[in-house]
Amino acid sequence: MNVLAKLTPEQLIEPRKLPLCVEDFIVLQESGALDAFAKSELIDGDIYTVNAIHRPHAAILADINADLVYAVRASGLALKVYTPVSTKLDEHNLPEPDLVIATIEREEFVSGRSVRLAVEVSASSLAFDLGKKAQLYARSDIPEYWVVDVTGRRIVQMTAPIDGAYSVISEIRFGDRITAITIPQIAIDTTALA
Repeated sequence: MNVLAKLTPEQLIEPRKLPLCVEDFIVLQESGALDAFAKSELIDGDIYTVNAIHRPHAAILADINADLVYAVRASGLALKVYTPVSTKLDEHNLPEPDLVIATIEREEFVSGRSVRLAVEVSASSLAFDLGKKAQLYARSDIPEYWVVDVTGRRIVQMTAPIDGAYSVISEIRFGDRITAITIPQIAIDTTALA
């Protein structure tokens, strides 16, 4: 026999937001409910859709991907570059970074614990990538996060997550060399981006 839980008056009156979990989000994707959108992500239980990827974003993403793949292979480290990839950070977060460098696993999704570097190429979502996404990755202890600012011609490099924020932030202009702080064997020349 089921027994109804007693609710407080506040629970009866106040509507509550119910965050989606990753499993719910996958059901929606697999059902085709999100097919009308170019790309969707689950962040803090909310579904976010993003714009279609245009040529400037795609060109920079392709160059950085090629350079990172080469650097990872040359390093000899047991890491892999994935692009783009659904990354399960926790029960309510399944973002899709443009690139990640992660340890190799046999799971369906890249797990947050395997990510060594997350990269977002930002042509139209800079405030979101530097704000909500940075907080999410820092809160999830992603050790290093790069935001490639297409318009500003720079890479914002963030490391040392503490209490949901990156404590070390630097800026590398397109045309300069960038070295991953947390994986010093990985460095790329951004001259092709300039």
